[in-house]
Amino acid sequence: MLKLLKIIGLAIVIVLGTLILILGINYFSSGIKIDKQVNSTSKSVGSVITVMDWNIGYAGLGKDSDFVMDGGKNLLPPSREIVKTNVQGIADILNKYPADFYLMQELSKPDMLNMGVDVLGGVRAALPAHSSWFTHDFSTKFIPTKWALKHGLASFTPFAPNNISVLRLPNEPEKLGGIIERQYHIQVTEFTENGHEWALFNIHLSAFDEGGNIRVQQFEKLLDIAKEFYASGKHVVIGGDWNMQLTPTDFPNNTDMKQLFWLKTLPTEKLPANWRLLYDANIATVRTNYQPYVKGENYTTIIDGFLVSPNIDVINIKGIDTNFEFTDHQPVLAQFTSRP
Repeated sequence: MLKLLKIIGLAIVIVLGTLILILGINYFSSGIKIDKQVNSTSKSVGSVITVMDWNIGYAGLGKDSDFVMDGGKNLLPPSREIVKTNVQGIADILNKYPADFYLMQELSKPDMLNMGVDVLGGVRAALPAHSSWFTHDFSTKFIPTKWALKHGLASFTPFAPNNISVLRLPNEPEKLGGIIERQYHIQVTEFTENGHEWALFNIHLSAFDEGGNIRVQQFEKLLDIAKEFYASGKHVVIGGDWNMQLTPTDFPNNTDMKQLFWLKTLPTEKLPANWRLLYDANIATVRTNYQPYVKGENYTTIIDGFLVSPNIDVINIKGIDTNFEFTDHQPVLAQFTSRP
């Protein structure tokens, strides 16, 4: 009888171990892998550098979508066809506004939230002359690999960079729903312009940390890293989704304040001297997702933009009004040059 119990126990251990291997996470270990696609070899970056920053919401958060984490009812987009339509719309906007560098957040490979659509592949196809690098920032447990989240940051450029790297930021202390952990990081692209060394940071800070405390920790760590790059002689541009309000806004809306539980103001008092925070105050960059988008109803504000080091001159900064057609964020386009 004891021998039989040992055999049964061993069988249970083997079954459980197999299930863990099948369902467990295989995306993050101690490091973050960079998925590269190299299409360019030229390093002739011009003296005026154009950069677009855009969170594309995995092409699942267009005007027809709401999202449960933001107070809505639905986890998934309305349909797979709508996701495909959003990908095409995103591609059209990218082609309409050419840039030397695209810093994008919430790109994704096929998974549950985009209903199996290869959003990253769609964007890469829209920019065939661009090299790209993708780093996913989700770690999940007990979700089959086919459906596990594969979202993250991606940078695109027709120029060959000198170096690309990934630097960690603080994580949230608890997993979302007990199974999802974000692996926050900076995607760094280094290149040379007329003998000047540059570093572009692509970021996506926390959104649902209670009180915004992790966001502030990430912000402080980000600034420490940026100051190190600047001290080494780099021209530093940080672009991304800060998930903090960059400036007070009063765009028309009738949203109940309870839907703004995520809202936090960026602590500008922590900015280093002579570093500049850049945004277009006339164009909102994000909308609330408690309901599908209705202009004048959904709350909108500005949480996407750039921070630049003192050795950079800003030629232009503008938000692009897409009417939140294809994603819950709107792109920001800026032009920079090195300061003499």
